Amino acid sequence: MRPVDVALRVARLAFAALAVAALVTCYLDSRDAPGFTVGNFWGYFTNLSNLLTVVVLAAGALVAPRSARMDAVRGAVAFCMAVTGLVFAVLLRDVGVGVLAPWVNTVVHQVMPVVMVADFLVSRRARPIEVRAALTWLALPLVYLVYTLVRGPLADDFYPYPFVDVATRGYGPVLATSLVLLLGGALLAVGLAALGNRLDAARSPVGVS
Repeated sequence: MRPVDVALRVARLAFAALAVAALVTCYLDSRDAPGFTVGNFWGYFTNLSNLLTVVVLAAGALVAPRSARMDAVRGAVAFCMAVTGLVFAVLLRDVGVGVLAPWVNTVVHQVMPVVMVADFLVSRRARPIEVRAALTWLALPLVYLVYTLVRGPLADDFYPYPFVDVATRGYGPVLATSLVLLLGGALLAVGLAALGNRLDAARSPVGVS
């Protein structure tokens, strides 16, 4: 195994551990907050996407599988983390969402999105990712949106983010915002896949796994 591959595996494991520490700290700090439930904690897209990141980074560190299926999973999680980072930067930076220590907020909303996207880009894919495949990455945020809207009224009108709070904004504005985010997400997914493909074409035949 080349030194660069060893370094990449160590980095993946270290960042996975960092994300775990952030999630555990967030969970422990949130337990005493009014209205806390385990379901509400995992109702945040940020927490779910960071959990998926831990799984993908740990798999890359310990096993480093090379397959089109792993490429699809890594790409979908990188996309979700990119969404997490961008939505936080654009819509949530000045909004109090959940109970987050400053360092936890930085890790889950800024550090880990950059790490996961970088991991996707530096990892050589088994084959180029087609536009159609990249668009399937939208399935995870879409399922999350439907789940959130259905669960909200059943969980004392718990909506984790203001832009999906139909109890306050109504379904019309929420769906309009969601459509804009969906279109932006489609462009992001296609752009992320295209950049990965371009990097694969430019790098040497032996790339990092």
